[in-house]
Amino acid sequence: MALMTKVRAQLGIPGKKPDETNETAELVVDDPRADGAAQAEGVQDAAADGAADEAVEPKNWWQRRREVKHLQGTFDAHPHLLALKPKEKYLFRSDYFEVDGSVACILAYFHDDAAHDNFAAFWGIDRIPDGLDERVTAVVLEQVKRMDDKWIDSYTKQSEKLDRLDANEQEETGTTSSKRKAAKISGDLGITIGEIQDGASYLSVHNRLFLKAPDLATLDDTIDRVTRLYIDRFGTLKAAPYAGEQRQELSGLWKNNEKKKGKGFHFTSTELAGSYSLVTNGLNDRGGEYVGYMVGDVNNSAVLMDVNAYDHHAIVADATLSEFLDRQRVANMWCSKISQAALLNNGQVVHLVLDGANLDKLGPKFERLTSRVDLNQGDVNMFEMFGEEEDELTVFSAQMEKLKLMFEQLYETSDGAIGSIIRSALEDTATDFYIEQGMWRHNAKEQRHRLRVVNIPHTQVPRLQMFVSYLATAHKALLNSSKTDPDQLRAYNVLRGIANAMLSTNGDLFNNHTASAVDGVRDSRRVVYDFSRLMRRGKGVAMAQLVNIVGFAVGKLGLGDTVIIHGTEHIDDRVKKYIKDQFNHMYERGGRVVYSYNDVDTMLADSDFNKFDAADYTLFGPMRDGTVAEYQKQLHQRIPPDLAQLITTKGENLTYLRRGVSNVVFHLDLALGINPYREGQRRQVRLEAARAEEAARMDAIMHDTPAPGANLTSVRKHSEGGDGEAGAGQSDGGKRRDSTKSLQQPEDGATRPAKKPKPKKLVKA
Repeated sequence: MALMTKVRAQLGIPGKKPDETNETAELVVDDPRADGAAQAEGVQDAAADGAADEAVEPKNWWQRRREVKHLQGTFDAHPHLLALKPKEKYLFRSDYFEVDGSVACILAYFHDDAAHDNFAAFWGIDRIPDGLDERVTAVVLEQVKRMDDKWIDSYTKQSEKLDRLDANEQEETGTTSSKRKAAKISGDLGITIGEIQDGASYLSVHNRLFLKAPDLATLDDTIDRVTRLYIDRFGTLKAAPYAGEQRQELSGLWKNNEKKKGKGFHFTSTELAGSYSLVTNGLNDRGGEYVGYMVGDVNNSAVLMDVNAYDHHAIVADATLSEFLDRQRVANMWCSKISQAALLNNGQVVHLVLDGANLDKLGPKFERLTSRVDLNQGDVNMFEMFGEEEDELTVFSAQMEKLKLMFEQLYETSDGAIGSIIRSALEDTATDFYIEQGMWRHNAKEQRHRLRVVNIPHTQVPRLQMFVSYLATAHKALLNSSKTDPDQLRAYNVLRGIANAMLSTNGDLFNNHTASAVDGVRDSRRVVYDFSRLMRRGKGVAMAQLVNIVGFAVGKLGLGDTVIIHGTEHIDDRVKKYIKDQFNHMYERGGRVVYSYNDVDTMLADSDFNKFDAADYTLFGPMRDGTVAEYQKQLHQRIPPDLAQLITTKGENLTYLRRGVSNVVFHLDLALGINPYREGQRRQVRLEAARAEEAARMDAIMHDTPAPGANLTSVRKHSEGGDGEAGAGQSDGGKRRDSTKSLQQPEDGATRPAKKPKPKKLVKA
């Protein structure tokens, strides 16, 4: 009898039909001897199979599934997923859900098809709610899908048929409201077909509003606010959650539009263009730093402004006082920020302080970079000239103009003819005075080698007292002259009186040689000229000293350097032309100017001097309504009503920036490097870093294996080192201040130090 045996080719689940690919083997045995051999071979195969089964245990489906899950990994193996995974599970309620100790809700948009919307252009921005609690997060999700031509053709034909049927039905049995709705739908259909034929696309749009609040009461209040807000803005559009569908809404948030709940909305691309949410993103300068955050817009983004990004001049005007910096002007805070930015860009900064700004309270002192010129002691001689030798002729001409302006500041006349005579007499007298002192020559162009205008010792430059004596001599000679011009005599009387007043009343300012400390001032990165104390003596005295110093202050400024005038409104009108001429020479070398005003109205009144409409950027504080009107008039531009309302808001610490085509209103938050809280933070960071470094060093000492030859004593070094090293060690040891001496080593190389030799005894001869 033949023995038929089936052997399974692979393991599987018992009772399951094997695959067709599994092969079967039949063993036919007719011979008894072959039968015995087969049995013996079967026993051996069974033993081998048993050994194999003991070596590798087959896995069932549950074990294989666990192995696959283990290979797939968990959240712990993916840190980026852990950052997104909530700390707690989602707990869904009827119309909201809880997550991470907060509550959230997903709302859908609903629209009345029969309503005539008449939305304004870019109405989509009104979907973004504002005025909510600061703890509430609101996100508008919009998902758009473009429908293909086949879908459009099929639904267009179907819609036209339904429209005709509906029109016939409405004519027979329709009511007024149903007829109005049908007419609205029919009109929309005609417009849609026309726009599609004109090349527009047809789009399926689904919108969701995601709200997240810290508690349920805040969430309910937020939903009520959003509902009222949409009624005010749209009237025909509302947002509400699907009851009992929050889990499905959250899970299907990113699904395709056809798989989402609700029919959504359909727009042509022309119609959808009106719903784009166009918002501004503030300033994002490449080298900008944080100066505040935007207000008055749905996007309250940070303002990253590069305050050093100007080429010619900038304007700052703000009357606000800072309560955090001992009532310093906000305008001066901006000046400090601009100065720091210029220093960081390796520029030189000159401060002309006229309004009493205390720069030490407005930023770091920069003691190693700053030079201060004491103008209350007259460190610069009014008769000394500064500049380059090749510009001697120009320097002397500017000196004459400076002297005339200084004398004019101390004498005012309404008669233009008399003033002209006085200026002419002063120029003639000053020229003769410099010639007599050996500093100037007639026909100077032909005698350049005999001029001594610049770069001469300070003590060799004449002072005011010598000029007073020269004026007295000239006046006496004019009196003794046979032919005397009354106007000329009057001019010399005036000049003599002004010079005597300057010498007697303000001699400490104008009758000094230039201090030697001034020589290195113009090479400092930051120079401060403070005129505030001089303003107490009189504006004329301060202006005379300003005229005396401004040419020296800006004479060496070049590309990237900056002059900052604190309190520009204090500059006298008669001085502005001279200062403007000095600045024009500096502009040609690449210098820049910042005009700072403590009031916006005075800045507008001084527009002929500051040219604010041509400034690289302007920074203004709050304005009055009349100021806004004057600003628009001088700028020849109209300000939008919303912007005008913002810049007239007071008490909110707002700043209005105009730079090119950008108009940004932001809440000011300047970092000037003097915030004590931030300084405490910086110290804490440094302390923690030092502790961490020390802990790492001690951990390395305690746990790491020491390297051979490390931390050896001086004895070990001397014993193991060569002669040169030992000698060097002894030489170093002999130089120590604590007078410690290294132990002497025996010559045989022993590790134990040799005994110290005893002093020799003195033996009498």
